[in-house]
Amino acid sequence: MSKDNNNMKNKLNTLEQLLQNHDWFYQYSEDYNVYEQGQTAWNTIAVVMSALKEAGFEEEAEALYEKYLPQVLKF
Repeated sequence: MSKDNNNMKNKLNTLEQLLQNHDWFYQYSEDYNVYEQGQTAWNTIAVVMSALKEAGFEEEAEALYEKYLPQVLKF
């Protein structure tokens, strides 16, 4: 596996970890610290997804996103 592909594999693993641990309902918290942590995590997810899409791994990134997005948030 090339260095670039290995790097993208690491980014996919990172994205999966971020999605698994993300508080998908942070916006509804009355605790500002919870909201702030959720927003920071979401911004990190967006950056990693963007990097993967730019590198040609859009399908893989989207598949992971769909896998971890709670059903009640899908429309």
